[in-house]
Amino acid sequence: MAIQQRAERTRQEILSAAARVFDGLGYERASLARIANEARVTTGALVFHFATKADLATAVRGRGRAVTRITVESACLSAEGVGGTAIDKLVITTHALIRLFETDYSARAGERLAREMGADCLVRSRDCPWRREVARLARYAAAQQALRPGVDATAVAALIGYVITGVEIEMRSPSAAADDDTWAAETGALQGPAEERLRRIWELILPGLVHPAPRRPRRATATVTTTATTAPTTAATAAATAKVTTPPPTAFPAPTTFPTPASAAASSTASATPAATVSTTSTSTAAPAPEPGASPAAP
Repeated sequence: MAIQQRAERTRQEILSAAARVFDGLGYERASLARIANEARVTTGALVFHFATKADLATAVRGRGRAVTRITVESACLSAEGVGGTAIDKLVITTHALIRLFETDYSARAGERLAREMGADCLVRSRDCPWRREVARLARYAAAQQALRPGVDATAVAALIGYVITGVEIEMRSPSAAADDDTWAAETGALQGPAEERLRRIWELILPGLVHPAPRRPRRATATVTTTATTAPTTAATAAATAKVTTPPPTAFPAPTTFPTPASAAASSTASATPAATVSTTSTSTAAPAPEPGASPAAP
């Protein structure tokens, strides 16, 4: 049992080393001796597990497909968890792929080996988990009528495939300094991390793919015009007229608390003007209060 575990550990170390070498050098320039040196094993130990370079490359591709499939499925499940549409799933899946390619040598090496080992485009598409998923989501978006009229789902899948492949290839290219705008303008290269480049590309192409959403009706707005006329003696005699063009009064919620009579009376007393300077009109049936200095009225 211990011998089998050690052999399996050695095999996995060889696969990891091979992924790094294939990713950096490609299939043709990679050699078994270099891979063995990277894995810190003898060439004989490497050949014991993988007889030829083609066998080793096939194993690396299989490992890359496995981790890519898991990433794609997890991304789609996360989009379903938040009620995402097919377009949302496309965007989320592509971002998950780019994050994977940035961090996993096996996934990135698998992409490069698929291009360099002579498989034609049709075979690569059928053999690639993320390409099949992108094509499925594009067809689903068309079925949901989420694409603009006349936009072909197959063309959408092909476009996204070109974008992902291009960003993945650019990961291996040396980039200029982040502030070298002249270099970026002359070469047409985007700056920043790979996922940031993908985000900017999505912002550019998404409006041309997605069906324009219907405009939401605007909420009714209230316009209040108030005209106040102030008497020359005091502000207490001001008369205000209000012209209101609003929805029904229920649009403005009533206050949840009201002042008690005692507090209202106290507030009124504190803010009242002296009786000598304020003229008031009462609607009460009680007799008016006598003016200062006047004799009480006869009963």
